[in-house]
Amino acid sequence: MSNEANPNPEDVPFFSLEAYSLAQRVAIVSGGSDGIGRMIAHGFADAGARVVIAARGEEKITKVVAEIEAKGHQAVGIPTDATDPDAIEHLVNRTVTEFGQIDILMNVVGGSQGPTFKRGPLLELSKEDFNEAFNINVTSAFLFSKAVVPYMLQQESGVIINMASIGARDYRLPETGMSVYNMTKASVMHLTRSMAKEWAPNIRVNCINAGHFITPRRARTEQPERRARSLAEIEINRFGNPSDIAGAAVFIASDAGAFFNGSYLDLHGGT
Repeated sequence: MSNEANPNPEDVPFFSLEAYSLAQRVAIVSGGSDGIGRMIAHGFADAGARVVIAARGEEKITKVVAEIEAKGHQAVGIPTDATDPDAIEHLVNRTVTEFGQIDILMNVVGGSQGPTFKRGPLLELSKEDFNEAFNINVTSAFLFSKAVVPYMLQQESGVIINMASIGARDYRLPETGMSVYNMTKASVMHLTRSMAKEWAPNIRVNCINAGHFITPRRARTEQPERRARSLAEIEINRFGNPSDIAGAAVFIASDAGAFFNGSYLDLHGGT
């Protein structure tokens, strides 16, 4: 019988903080130019990874790359439409040309509303609102993952982390105006499980379900009344900040999270 099937408890190595290192690894962060994605890109770089930032806004990408390089780390920014398969293929090809490998994919890009779609009560939404929300939150994760997986399978290793929301969890009550967004994030959760099942054992796929986090966009647009209601739901009495998610992402991406697969990490401060 193999060692994997019949392990010897005496042979298990002691845990080391070096397990959190991402040295010699290459990470792609979609939506990495702002908010949560920006902080995850910094977290991966600080842990030793070479980081590729994919987002639409070239000016913001350039700024984040400069921030990371100023700390002595290596980063590349590539403007990318997360719903365009050709643009994603270009990103992946350039990453392989530049670094020779892809070890980590962090699918951050998404949102509850955007320039081409809105959120609101179901009867106020159009077909376009519904489809665009699905495209940016679900199709983007599918396209990025499909593009990197052949390289991960070839090198027999890789980690994919998707971003969802506690709004998609079954212990949460539906919130008017967020139904389509929560539906898309539930889809991301189920997509994560399917990916993990199909691409095991060499590729691990997991999902972070974010709770109430303060991002630059939320700080600009959220009404004070809604923010107060959100804070009242959090047991530790503070909002999450993007660095909280960055720490979780580094854990999942690193060898410290090597046994974490096909799973959801609810990150909400207690709710």
